[in-house]
Amino acid sequence: MNLLLDTHALLWWLSDDPALKTEARQAISQASNIIYVSAASAWEISIKKALGKLDAPDDLHAALLANRFEPLPITIGHATSAGNCRVTIMIHSIEC
Repeated sequence: MNLLLDTHALLWWLSDDPALKTEARQAISQASNIIYVSAASAWEISIKKALGKLDAPDDLHAALLANRFEPLPITIGHATSAGNCRVTIMIHSIEC
């Protein structure tokens, strides 16, 4: 299964926060699943961390690699077609 973590789910995973549901934890930890993290999440985390509004890993890129998360770059085309996607809320599973 392919999963896209939103910013909250990513931060909850990295900090082992109980706000992340058990079902989501199991899906993320399953080795056969591919876990994607959007460049938009990294951007958001970096900005909020720089403003002092968020406690996050100093080296987010290293944290993503250590957790075997795959980067998901975003283009203008992706952004403009996002409204055509069906979203299932769990960890924010998206089908386009």
